[in-house]
Amino acid sequence: MHRLLERQLKKLLPADLPAERLRALLDAIDAAYIQADEERSMLERALELSSQELTKRNQELKQQLQEISTTKQELENSVSLLNATLNSTCDGIIVFDQDNRVIACNNVFLKMFDMRQEVAENINKHHIRPYLREKVKNLDELTRLWEFNKRFNQRSSYCLLEMKDGRFIDCYTNPRIHEGKVLGRVWSLSDITELKLSEQQALFHSYHDNLTGLPNRTLFHERLTHAIERRGVQQRDLAVMFLDLDGFKDINDSTGLETGDQLLQMAAQRIKETLPPETTVARYGGDEFIVLLENIKTSFEATLVSERLRSAIDRPFTVDDQTFHLTCSIGIALYPTDSRDADALIRKADMAMNHAKSRGRNNCQFFADEFEILTSHRLRIRNNLKSALEKNEFNLLYQPKIALHSNMIIGVEALIRWRRPSGEVVSPAEFIPAAEENGLIIDIGNWVTEEACKQLQRWGRENHHNFSVAINISPFHFQHADILSTITQALRRYSVRPELLEIELTESALMEDIEHTIEILAELRKLGISCSVDDFGAGYSSLNYLKRLPVDTLKIDKMFIDDITKSQRDLALVDTMINLAHHLDMLVVAEGVETEETVHLLKEKRCDLAQGYYFSRPVSGKVISEMLTTRLQDRA
Repeated sequence: MHRLLERQLKKLLPADLPAERLRALLDAIDAAYIQADEERSMLERALELSSQELTKRNQELKQQLQEISTTKQELENSVSLLNATLNSTCDGIIVFDQDNRVIACNNVFLKMFDMRQEVAENINKHHIRPYLREKVKNLDELTRLWEFNKRFNQRSSYCLLEMKDGRFIDCYTNPRIHEGKVLGRVWSLSDITELKLSEQQALFHSYHDNLTGLPNRTLFHERLTHAIERRGVQQRDLAVMFLDLDGFKDINDSTGLETGDQLLQMAAQRIKETLPPETTVARYGGDEFIVLLENIKTSFEATLVSERLRSAIDRPFTVDDQTFHLTCSIGIALYPTDSRDADALIRKADMAMNHAKSRGRNNCQFFADEFEILTSHRLRIRNNLKSALEKNEFNLLYQPKIALHSNMIIGVEALIRWRRPSGEVVSPAEFIPAAEENGLIIDIGNWVTEEACKQLQRWGRENHHNFSVAINISPFHFQHADILSTITQALRRYSVRPELLEIELTESALMEDIEHTIEILAELRKLGISCSVDDFGAGYSSLNYLKRLPVDTLKIDKMFIDDITKSQRDLALVDTMINLAHHLDMLVVAEGVETEETVHLLKEKRCDLAQGYYFSRPVSGKVISEMLTTRLQDRA
């Protein structure tokens, strides 16, 4: 390289240039090249180092960018997952910052409040409170919530929002806390409209009757209590009316529950329509209704209402092309005359209603103090009846029936008596209604049948063969028990001929269910058992049922017999009844005969049989045996 440079310089430099100068110049150039090479080498090294640093930094930046991208993706995934989670909840979620501005909400919230799309897109920029006020009906509750959250920002809160479209929304709010600092609040909102409606329905049903829609006894009691409390200010009287549908149970039993329910609904509607607008009427249970009349001035107002009710119920009911006839018995208790207590007023109205039923039904009775005494007595009797059956405290007495043409005993009527261990004698007029009320009348009727057949067996063994016993059957027993089975089993058990047993039924019993009655009486007649109509004239006295019923004997009620010696009218009525029975091929028995003059008139009118104190009081089976034995001896 040095030689090549020297040859080139010689061509360029003067030929006479001294060799020393040439060498010095060459050395200088050579030194410059060396320095240049060194500087170039240093520059290349510096560039190499810089390039490595840049590459490293570039790699670091790429890694950082990758990490940032990954973090961003994870954040986006996290936000997406959070949004998906929020939108998967059944509740509406909305998040407020510390300035009560919305920073997040889910789709349930937007749907819940029917938020417009443009509002949803700019939700973070909108103050939500005015929008909520447009939707919420109970603004005072919403205001209270905001004020509470503002004042107690670290406590949870709750309110029930009633929306203007009829919905109900439960709203729970909780503080949004990060690192010990409150950064706003999270609201959770649940649409509880269905639940609220269910609660309201449950509340309605707890205070109303499911069948008729009328208030029930719980709501009635509350209204009566409130009416009594208000009465101190108004100074007006109140009346509680207890109403029972006469004969409904028999219709319900014979036609079925569906028809019975429709009948109850129709009766409830009539009662409601008949009463003044502000009157409370409730279904108390079964076929019983109870009415609260407020602000009445006199008891006469209650009487007028009761008569309107009886008239309304008396109109025929039509269900599925069937016509039904009902009546009602009504009892009335007055405030403050009868009581100042709600429970006592209801109880006394019920007592008065029961008294109305005992007076023949289809009438109205006001409460009287003696009803309470009578009810208490009946309750005591009712509680002791079962024990009386178990301890055999009942016995039968027998009253002879006399054939007027021969003055001979041809049979007896069996009459039940109850003597307590204390010696107290309880009248049938007292314990029979009580037995019918609690269903024990069937057991008592079965006992009477059993004892009568047993006594017939005894008389048969004593050679008194052609001698009959008449037993009284309660309407309840006749209609609601297998009377045929009871009688046939008793006859078979004691080997008694059927023609020696006679069944006595009152007119009311016969008319309870006329078709069923005819069917049972026809079966009894097939067996050879006769039937008589007891207390004829005191009930329906319908010629129509007389011609249809398979009965053998009419027993004229004592109230007609008592005055035939004094009253031509009564004598004419008895004469008519006797002729009617004979034309229908029936025997006639006169009840309650007490004088010889009465006997003479009955014979004159061709009455067949008679019974009463003139001939004999009710006596034991042993005394009857003695009478029959005496008769046999007289014949001999």
